[in-house]
Amino acid sequence: MVLYYVHRYMRLTPAFLLVVLVSINLTPYFGNGPLFPSEQGFETPLCRSRYWWTSILYIGNIVQPDHMCLTVSWYLHNDMQFHWIAPLALIPFVLGRKRIGVMVGVIFVLISIGSISGTLIRYPYMVNGTLQPANRAANPTFINAIYYPPWCRISPYAIGLIVGFIIINTGRTCPLRMRTKLIGTSIAFAISFACIFIMFADSVLRNGLSPKVHIAYQTLSRPLWSLAIGWMIFLCSTDQGGIVNTILSWPIWAPLSHLNYGAFLIHETILAAAIANRTTPIYNYSFGLIHSTVSFIFFTYVIAIVVVIFFETPFIVIEKRLIKR
Repeated sequence: MVLYYVHRYMRLTPAFLLVVLVSINLTPYFGNGPLFPSEQGFETPLCRSRYWWTSILYIGNIVQPDHMCLTVSWYLHNDMQFHWIAPLALIPFVLGRKRIGVMVGVIFVLISIGSISGTLIRYPYMVNGTLQPANRAANPTFINAIYYPPWCRISPYAIGLIVGFIIINTGRTCPLRMRTKLIGTSIAFAISFACIFIMFADSVLRNGLSPKVHIAYQTLSRPLWSLAIGWMIFLCSTDQGGIVNTILSWPIWAPLSHLNYGAFLIHETILAAAIANRTTPIYNYSFGLIHSTVSFIFFTYVIAIVVVIFFETPFIVIEKRLIKR
């Protein structure tokens, strides 16, 4: 049980903290454009002087989130916190009390839905996810009250646990009729497209979408999206995913998967450096956006190779030597 926590902490923390150190100490020297924060870099003064320790404990999304180091790490904090409480569902499942494990996962989902809907009803100015309170000192913001907290974010993780339980329980052999697969996949795609594009109507319609629709979207979009992804994972895991399973099984994804964590840690810093160093206005047009996107992805993964080689891999080797599993 102890190794369950130690392994996860050792797997994520060394590379994460090294990137945080680079962001705190070296980003002030990453450029000198007119918008570049040359004195403090990309981290807030309080991150640098007072709240850096929240990154070590993975509580930066709860404790002083406005001064969280490496802003993109809000997801890492959530992921680690979910890992802390996952045994509440995993242990009953492993001990044969599978229904209890599934029920715990369902409770996590309900907590998330209830937390988001309750917060939005309590603070109506948050319903579209962008408006800030008139008195920010006395009222929470959307990002601190809903976007960062783990109790609002746990539903996809919990649904992933439940999908994993189902796959394990079926022994990866659960043949479905073609009609069932087509209906399920159609529903999954419909849900996915709705989650992506339904908010487009808010900018097209004259009066926008109603507050009730906004609340429903903020509350249900992530669980529904997770269910759609979970359906595809179930099909692929039981060898019924068709062309999707074939594409996801291509060998080319294996080396990229080793770079994903490093790319995640540094991509925001690369974007910030590129934008802050600009000396000309940004003009948006289709080819320019495609060019920028491809360039950023390529450059991010190139730098991720350095992060993996010098930051991540050495500590993975050390952990394997210390903890022989």
